[in-house]
Amino acid sequence: MKLIVMALLTFLLPGVGTQAGEFVPGITGKGIKLGAAWANVSTNDSVFEEGTAGGFTAGAFLTYSFTPKLSVQPELLYVEKGTAHGSFLGGSGYDLSYIEVPVLLKYTFLTDRRLVPSAYFGPAVSSLLSADIYSHGLFSSSHRYDVKDGMKSLDFGIVFGGEIAIQSMKSVKLIADLRYTVGLVNVIDPAKWNAARKIADEGDWGPLHWTEYDRPIVRNDASVKNRAFSIMLGVRF
Repeated sequence: MKLIVMALLTFLLPGVGTQAGEFVPGITGKGIKLGAAWANVSTNDSVFEEGTAGGFTAGAFLTYSFTPKLSVQPELLYVEKGTAHGSFLGGSGYDLSYIEVPVLLKYTFLTDRRLVPSAYFGPAVSSLLSADIYSHGLFSSSHRYDVKDGMKSLDFGIVFGGEIAIQSMKSVKLIADLRYTVGLVNVIDPAKWNAARKIADEGDWGPLHWTEYDRPIVRNDASVKNRAFSIMLGVRF
């Protein structure tokens, strides 16, 4: 049985045997990274047609290598998403924060230099931590209200990206990570969103007279899908 398993691994994962020298499959790295995220949404409802919102992202990862080139990398990240509109004089938007778990299939381009590039893609599942609608102005009051009750608790997406690892010390590498995450599912629940609204007239909505339940009415078929571009720096041990 062991001989059969080893033969299958040699066939399916070239590079494990003689081609990889002393390479042994297993955990080949772990680390932390942090950076900035720029998010917006794809939507069919004008209520959410805002501009790009800047946010923060950080987390940890673990790399399991099948061959010197092919590996899988599960991650645990905190990611801020949403939309924003306005300037220093005032603005409004939506702040969304998630715990995101990508599982990335990663291909490393082996080189003889200190810079080692990699490319990856894979699915990501996100759990909603918070969702706020806000408004602020230079000469008006600022408002922020929780609208998590109108959002779905889970988001699913696909991650595309790459990184460059820089050998800094014997067992530590600096990494620069660049990625784009495309949401695949609707993250708003229109029925719950509108049901939580307790203002009779939609025209009452506005930054100058918001209340706890003051939120714009959305279409019954409203669809909101997250998009996020992020840059992170970190270390791999």
